[in-house]
Amino acid sequence: MGLAVMRRPVDRLPALLIDLAAGRAAGNVSIDRSTVRLANEHGLTGLLWTWARDNVTDTSIKTELAQNDLYVQAHLANVWKVLEESVARLSTAGIEVATIKGVTAGARWYDRTGERPCSDVDLLLSPDQIDRAAEAVQLLEPEHPWLSLVGPLARQGRIQTITTRVDDIEVDLHFDLLKLGIPTKQSRGVWGQTLQYDLPGGGYVRVLDDTLALVHFLVHLNKDRFQRLLGYSDISRIVDAGGVDWERAQHFARGEGIEASTFRTLEVVLDQLAQPYPEDLPLPRGARVRAWNVIWRPGIRLRGVEGRLRFRRRQDLVALLARRRALEAFGWWFRDMWPPPSVVGIRYSEVRGPYLWKLLVGRFSTTRNTRATLAGRAERARDS
Repeated sequence: MGLAVMRRPVDRLPALLIDLAAGRAAGNVSIDRSTVRLANEHGLTGLLWTWARDNVTDTSIKTELAQNDLYVQAHLANVWKVLEESVARLSTAGIEVATIKGVTAGARWYDRTGERPCSDVDLLLSPDQIDRAAEAVQLLEPEHPWLSLVGPLARQGRIQTITTRVDDIEVDLHFDLLKLGIPTKQSRGVWGQTLQYDLPGGGYVRVLDDTLALVHFLVHLNKDRFQRLLGYSDISRIVDAGGVDWERAQHFARGEGIEASTFRTLEVVLDQLAQPYPEDLPLPRGARVRAWNVIWRPGIRLRGVEGRLRFRRRQDLVALLARRRALEAFGWWFRDMWPPPSVVGIRYSEVRGPYLWKLLVGRFSTTRNTRATLAGRAERARDS
């Protein structure tokens, strides 16, 4: 059964969902359960409900979408609370963070609460406070199992993010914005371009400006394996907002060596959504673009739930495609392949035996469990 789920054909996405992702007015078309299922798989049920309220007469479909929207809005309210609580805990200790993606993205670029689903909180630690990584983790989750390891691993660049839990919601604390394995060279420049964003309960949190947010979303779409139309929708809305400085976006991507993959991603997204490519931005071309086209060929993109099950290691190739950073990429791959014994001991604590045995058995077990979980989700999504 798992193999059948993995190899199922790609559903042809309805024009309605493409229009919703692009932020275009959609015509008065009919929808069925298949459309709702695909919208859910691609993170667009909120946008579909915005449209369906005035364009759908099927009571059962409208009820399902309305109930789902209420659930999403309730969850988003909890995410906002956790974001504010997390920022408050850290700021009281003088630790500075910015929030990336998440609920602030929905508030900044979407028309109403509920249109952009979000499951967790993503925080970026100030590059000048990496030495306080362990303290930040302790403030968020005092009993975190990695607490004794976070400090040295973050300072050495061995980890670029760590997941904590606050009030049963995941809070990912990032030590590197792009999280490509290779370090972001312009981290301090990124921090200098952040903006203050007022929080609903008072106070503020820093956010990326439109230019850096766009580059981050483009990179993240590669890391997310082009799974869902929601990622395309985010990019379309930031572009349409008109606040992107294309020259600065180019300069930043070029400085990280990721100009080819970043702007080829933009080209693919805008082409899929039938939107024009920016006139002031050169089209990406060259050997790296051709390699990118092979890695992320059309048949791999927009596979929804299935995209979480397959192609999981392709995101690592973004670093290899970076200009003049191949040695850094290979070095990171090697370190990632052979993590420190202390990390292996905690990550695979249920496995007994020497380092190599724990590493191999632990990875095999984790991969098997992950694939089984995702295969079950894919099967349920297909049958719903």
